[in-house]
Amino acid sequence: MKIYNTLTKTKEDFVPIHEGEVRMYVCGVTVYAPIHLGHIRSYVAYDVMAEYFKYFKNYKVMYVRNITDVGSVVGDADEGEDKIELKAKDENVHPLELVDMNIKGMWEGLDAVRCRRPNISPRATGHVVEIIEAVKKMIENGFAYELDGNVYLDVSKIKNYGILSGNTVEKLSAGARIDCDKRKHTPYDFAVWKKAQSNSVLKWNSPWGVGYPGWHIECSVMSQKYLGANFDIHGGGRELQFPHHENEIAQSAALGCGMPAKYWVHTGMLNAEDGTKMSKSKGNYVTVEDAIQKYGALKLRWMCAFSHYRSPLAFSSALLDSIGAEYKKIENFFTKLNAQVGNDFNAKLQEELETFKTKFEEQMDDDFNTPNALSEIFGFVKKANELISQNSFDAKNVTEITEFFVKIDSIFKVFDFLHQKEEKKDDNVVDKKVQELVDKRNEFRKAKDFASADEIKKQILNLGYDLVDNKDGTTTVIKK
Repeated sequence: MKIYNTLTKTKEDFVPIHEGEVRMYVCGVTVYAPIHLGHIRSYVAYDVMAEYFKYFKNYKVMYVRNITDVGSVVGDADEGEDKIELKAKDENVHPLELVDMNIKGMWEGLDAVRCRRPNISPRATGHVVEIIEAVKKMIENGFAYELDGNVYLDVSKIKNYGILSGNTVEKLSAGARIDCDKRKHTPYDFAVWKKAQSNSVLKWNSPWGVGYPGWHIECSVMSQKYLGANFDIHGGGRELQFPHHENEIAQSAALGCGMPAKYWVHTGMLNAEDGTKMSKSKGNYVTVEDAIQKYGALKLRWMCAFSHYRSPLAFSSALLDSIGAEYKKIENFFTKLNAQVGNDFNAKLQEELETFKTKFEEQMDDDFNTPNALSEIFGFVKKANELISQNSFDAKNVTEITEFFVKIDSIFKVFDFLHQKEEKKDDNVVDKKVQELVDKRNEFRKAKDFASADEIKKQILNLGYDLVDNKDGTTTVIKK
């Protein structure tokens, strides 16, 4: 199994630090506003990864995703006002009321698109004691210093600063103009502890005065607390490579822990219909609640799960509308499969299934190539449709095909028809007029008037139905 490692810019063999176990940390939401589709795009991708590790590779998965409920400054800058406090002022609510409201909405949205909740979802405000201790240690180790209640990490002392993003101190110095406190050791030193404003609500006592944690130190402390100083996978959106993840690496070095994660994994952007990045700061985002009401959670899950996690994804109504047809092709295949089951085991169908199993896993083992995995699904469905229309097959064929698709669905979670009892399905109710045509066609077939039967079949197809003629002489009618 290979995973693309942003740290080395190559696909690498995946070998976990602890045999049989995957430890994965993913940067979570800053809960100053409702989650949007960009979050869904990223967290569905990590959900697919976690479930694949579990159900196909048989790893025990420890998945941690934090909640940032303090410390993220407007514009993701090093100086300025906390996003949550500013938003709370705008909405005239207490900051923690805003946080709780958006956390509730976050879980509702992620539950709706079937993301399994992480093993642990730590909140930054619950780890201030550990953060203060980490800042103390960085000062003791000679990597951090205080200025008027703020504590900064001196990036010039981090030998490999820029190793993840390529933004070395030299490149930053050559290409940027920075207005900042001239007393900082370098303009690029970033705050691990920030002095609170007098009217701030989210603040704590510390050895450096009343303040609150920096954004970057929160993830370093929480990931190390729950996964250890060195763990397997650190994930997040591509935009987090710099400065957030680069600064996490620097903090880990300052704490004497070395490289925190073995594999750094980043998801591509979700772009709005106009092609620009969808984000809360730009105000061009679609909330998850609105998208679910308009398109349905299943289509959103499908769109995100079957897009390659590293590639940018262009959100569009046309893309979501096309998903319904793709879904129906697979559902119709299973309707035909169950309707035509006979008594003769089909060795060729079984052979195609075994080939499909191998190819599907090969694609997923190649850096979670979900678009190619979906192509393998449709390729198998096409071949199997041809085989079941030409040859007999038995219940064992049906069972083994169904079991593998159920296993696939433990990852993608989109094939609802696999989990519904036939009698509960009401989406295939046949129109009375269509049923009358079917009955009339069957009479012509019994009389061997196949020309008249074919004419009626054309009428039925034009009304939006498929027909499957079963071996016992009956006909199954399927809505397209």
